[in-house]
Amino acid sequence: MIVSACGSGSYDLSNSTDRAAMKDQINIDLTNNDCPDALTLSTQLYQSSYSDNDTRMLYASAQACNVGIQLFQLLDDITAANFSSSTDAVFRVLVKLFPSTSADSRMQSSWFAQDALQAILNPGAVVAPSDQINFTSYNPASDLASDHTFDANSYMIFMGMAVVGTTLNRSSYTTETPASQSYAPQQLLPWTTLLAVQNDTTGAACALASGFFNLFDGITQTVGFLSGSTSSQLNLITGTLEDGLSLAGSTQCTSVDHFTAAQCTAAAQRIRDRAACAEVPAVASFAAGIIFGINQVWHP
Repeated sequence: MIVSACGSGSYDLSNSTDRAAMKDQINIDLTNNDCPDALTLSTQLYQSSYSDNDTRMLYASAQACNVGIQLFQLLDDITAANFSSSTDAVFRVLVKLFPSTSADSRMQSSWFAQDALQAILNPGAVVAPSDQINFTSYNPASDLASDHTFDANSYMIFMGMAVVGTTLNRSSYTTETPASQSYAPQQLLPWTTLLAVQNDTTGAACALASGFFNLFDGITQTVGFLSGSTSSQLNLITGTLEDGLSLAGSTQCTSVDHFTAAQCTAAAQRIRDRAACAEVPAVASFAAGIIFGINQVWHP
């Protein structure tokens, strides 16, 4: 009680009472929309040997707070959105809902939240070596949605949207106060070749591709438990985009860059890891195909 009463204060991570007090304070911060303090405290826990699923969710929530996500408002916005109004409606809606410029850290926060959610694993989950992400860290993760808890997959829907929306704002939309509120891009995405993705030191190309497929996975894993207009809207996202972007990635991987079918099949799964493009050439190729496909649908 004394530690909690002092606000953020100084905590001893090796003390279980202090760790519990930190988690309580993070929840208070999130309730009060004090994103900086929630981030400071949750980062200390997340980057320590005491990280666990509760910590990872708190860290993801603090990053989401920094993105500006207000869950109930976002649900209303998604329900009200018209994802079937045009072939590029999903892109326009996500750009509108998740603004970001070089002056803020919203894009990076969406990436970090996605990382944390991938590390919220079902108890007893055994992750195959080919699906492991950050397994030498305190937050080992999996690129398989079936390894994640239901809560993590549910939250991944919103964080996948945030990854896509903020990254498109930074890389393609680029205009803060457009003359027309159509949310059409101002420029095409540049990473449409294997080499361009491999040379992207910002990580935005792979993050964008991973955001889409983590979004699709989150919807697939949870939409059966939803009903009404929210379920219909989410089904529109996967129905409109998932097969098309998968085909674009596979075509680039097999027909343009001439990787084997086995390599491209593995890349289609591994794309969920936003760091994989720098590690596996076939994944970078798959990402380039996805981005080429985005440019075909959402363009100036």
